[in-house]
Parts: sequence; structure tokens; C-alpha cells
Amino acid sequence: MEARDLVRSVKTVGSAGAVGRLRGIREAWRTRGAGAGERARVPGAVREVEPGPGGGVVRFARSELRILVAANGVVFWGWDGAGPEPSDAVAGRCPEPDPRAVLEPDKDGGWRVVAERMTVAVSRHGAVQVCTPGGVLLRRELPPRWWEPVGGGAARWAQRAEVAADARFFGLGGPARGLRLRSGSYPLGAGEAVPGLLVVADGGTHLVVHDGSEDGSVTLREGREGAGSGHDRSGLSVLRRAGGPLRCWVMVGTPARVLLAWTSLAGPPGPREDPVQAMGVVGSDWAGLRASLASALASGLCGVPYEEGAATGAGGPGAEPAPEPAARWWQLAAYLPRLPATGEGGGEGDAQGLAGTEHARVALAERRRLSPYVRTLAHQARRTGAPPVRPVWWSAPEEREARECEDAFLLGDGLLVAPVLTPGTERRAVWLPRGRWYETVTERAYEGPVRVVADAPPDRIPVFARAGAVVPVLGADGGVELEVWAPAPGRSGGGPVVADAGDGWVRAEPERYVTRWVAGRVVVEREDGAPAGRPVRVRGLAGRAAQR
Repeated sequence: MEARDLVRSVKTVGSAGAVGRLRGIREAWRTRGAGAGERARVPGAVREVEPGPGGGVVRFARSELRILVAANGVVFWGWDGAGPEPSDAVAGRCPEPDPRAVLEPDKDGGWRVVAERMTVAVSRHGAVQVCTPGGVLLRRELPPRWWEPVGGGAARWAQRAEVAADARFFGLGGPARGLRLRSGSYPLGAGEAVPGLLVVADGGTHLVVHDGSEDGSVTLREGREGAGSGHDRSGLSVLRRAGGPLRCWVMVGTPARVLLAWTSLAGPPGPREDPVQAMGVVGSDWAGLRASLASALASGLCGVPYEEGAATGAGGPGAEPAPEPAARWWQLAAYLPRLPATGEGGGEGDAQGLAGTEHARVALAERRRLSPYVRTLAHQARRTGAPPVRPVWWSAPEEREARECEDAFLLGDGLLVAPVLTPGTERRAVWLPRGRWYETVTERAYEGPVRVVADAPPDRIPVFARAGAVVPVLGADGGVELEVWAPAPGRSGGGPVVADAGDGWVRAEPERYVTRWVAGRVVVEREDGAPAGRPVRVRGLAGRAAQR
């Protein structure tokens, strides 16, 4: 409501009494945001309900809401009768509805749909709540508002949603926006990919995909928890679209499950299997270095595990990189999904051309050594949507300290990489998730969750391996070897290995290995109990107790 509207409403006290004052305030609030020649609208009250397969339709006085629970656990809803098809988000046909999900009465005149992974409740005025099966509130969307041109035409829509005070926002399909999305407004262009907003909180993780190609924006405000007896301030997300009606898909679960569900809808990503495939341009300053890490992380959470472009920094493609950031760039690049390069072509030849520098030679050597591991992660990304480069909170999103970490990342489940992103750094703090971790150079063990200080000399960056991980590497003879990191006492480990990408006609099947302690030694074998059948090197047996 604008100030003049409020003053005009208050003036009605003396002329029309209390009833007129309330009506004036209500009308000013209802029409706020409406421009000349526009009519503001809200759904109104529930009139009738039409149950259907996997959900149904809730009809209000001025609109209707269609809800559909798909067989893969994904929930769709659309206003003004919009259905899941045609869709900018779904590749092919919409999944079949879940016959177990039914639209049933809820409290206070509302309705709800109970699905396997979430409950969607609709109030009698059109607010939509998403809860976990245990009843934890993840998201509450207030009734939408739209403004119709008086002379007819497409309406513009707005949707306000509240999330938990501790929630953090990620995604939205914009790699240049960074990993974590802080309070601010983020544009949604008509030509961009379908934006997905990943919300991570103590109570759970959910992904909201706003289906549609209209121009618009998303305004975010991070919440704040009250100190002592103070009240929490919920996190806020406001979607504005130049056209409508509003449609969205919602997925709930762990980050891995959420992206698996999204992959089943949008189709599998198409990562490149080439372990030294070049990408983009080497950054010329520290800003470009930090932007490239943010790009790789943010893109993976949006279902694009192999980002096509890389930030170049202030110097631009033709600038000569400064020695220190260039060295740190190559140290980071060795662990990114696609190896950055310089030059006009952007191909593998450019990467090879930079092998004349010592830092590039070391990066290329490490990348080639890890090529079977990178190939395995590419295979997993295609099948499950799990990105090769993952935030450190990937396996434990409930860890608040992990959600704040933006300067390190997981490469698959086995490695944690902590690049150097600031000048003059030779030691840096690293946050390690829950479990045992080994520093790969010293093989010193640490028990997480913990923050440690690791050496970062000019010739390398800190890298840690998870206890029990099986990391396939390229041996001296060109064959695949298994680099196994000893499990913690009393624990086991393992992992898949894709030793050969195949010929393109037959899909490669992963070999699965398990590791465990037997009679004081680490045993590595296939999942079916057969011998490993490959050279094995067990690391992490230095005998040092885990540091806390």
C-alpha cells in the first residue's frame, strides 16, 4: 500500500465511520501494485473441489488451482487451471499420476494431498503449504496476486513464499550469481533455462522449479532467527512474472534425491566423458578465480553439471594472467569437471599448448591421473543428476556451518578440494564434514565435523579424501588402479568405478567395490564378493590417530 492510499483510507474515519474506514483500507490493500488500466485480483474463497488422479482441482471465486502428484514423488501445481503440459521444464511427457495420492478435506475448510515424500495443504483462501511427511513446514506460499489489463490481455503475476528462518537459497540457473543466493533481486530472462530454487534448511531440502518462459524476477530475503525470546523472521521469496498463469514443480528430500527427481523430469544432463576437455578461458585475476568456482557449484545444483562457460576476470580473454592467480587457477582447474583453457579455440589443443608452464603441467598430470574418477562421476551425473562438483553440505545439509561454506567443494563423494582464492595465502582454514578425512599429502587423519588449518604452499592446494573411499586413478602403465583410503575403525566403505566409457553404442556399467577391515588389514573386493581384479593401493595407514 502506498502512503497516499493509507492517508486517504484514514481520512474516511470522520466521513464514513469505522465501517467505511475498514472498507477503504481493505480496498487500498487489495489494489496495491495495480497500474493504470489494471485490475488487481486474488483467488478468493474456495467454492468447490474436483478430485482426480494424483490430486485434483480446487476452485476458488476467481481462479482455480490444479494439483498433481506424479509417480516419481514430484508435485505440480498450476493456477487458472494450468496443467503440467505443455511444459518448458519437462522433457517428453509428464510422469503418470500417483494413484495413492488423493485430495482430501483438511482443517479450517482447506484441502490437502498426502504424497509419499510431502504433504501439500491448500487453505480456503489459496495459501499453499509444503510439509515433510513428519509435518515439518518447508514452504508456505501465500495466495497469488495478478493484475489483469482492463481491456484484456495477459496478466502479470506475483507469488510470495515464506521459508524457515535458518534456510539458505541456492540455484536459480544463473552460474554468475554464485553458489549461495543472498538477499536481493535476481532477474529471470525469457531465454534462460527454467529456474530452479533450491532451499536448504534444518527441517529439510526442497527444490522449486518455476515453469514458464516469461520475463520476471525473484526477490529473496534470508531469514533471521530471534535471539533469546525474540521472534524468528522467516525467509522470503517473491516471484514476479510478466505473464501467467503461475506453474511450478516441487521436490522434497535429500539433495541427491531432489536432483534425481529433477533429472527424471527434465531429462539426464549430457556431460562430456573426455577427462581433459577444455572449457572457457583462464581467469586473469582473483575475481575470475572465485567466479569459476561459484559457476561450477551453482550450475551443478541447477542440473547442469558441466558448465559451458567460465568467468575470465577483469582482464578478459586477451589479458595476460598474473603469476599467482594463474598458478592457483590451474591448481583448482585440475579438479573441475571440465578443464579450463586459454586461447580462441577453447579446445583440448589450447590446454595442451599451456603445458609449457609448470603449473599447467602439474594440473594436466593430476587431471590425467584422476581421469577414471572423473569418468565415473560423469557417468553418475548422467544417471542420477548428481553433479561431480558438490557443495560441502551435500551429504549433510542439516549442518549449518557447512551451508555457510563457499570456498571448498566435494569432487564426488571421495574428495574434498579447498582451493586458494586470495593472494599471499600459504595456510587456510578448511571445514570438513562429518566422518573421517585424510589429507592426501600427509595422510593425516581428521574426525569431522571440524575446522582445520591446512598447508597451501605455492605449488599445491589442500585436498582431503574421505575414509573408505575408492578413487580410481590412472596407473603408470596406463591401466586403472584403485586408490583406497582406509575406512575408520569398525566402519566400511566403497564406491563405483567406470573404467571404460564404452564405444557409444553400449552404455558402460559401473564396477562396484566395498572396503572393510578384516583381521587388522583393509580388504577390497567387488560388491558380489569377487576379488577386486585390479591393482589396489591402500592409503591412510600411517598409524596416526584422528585429529579433532
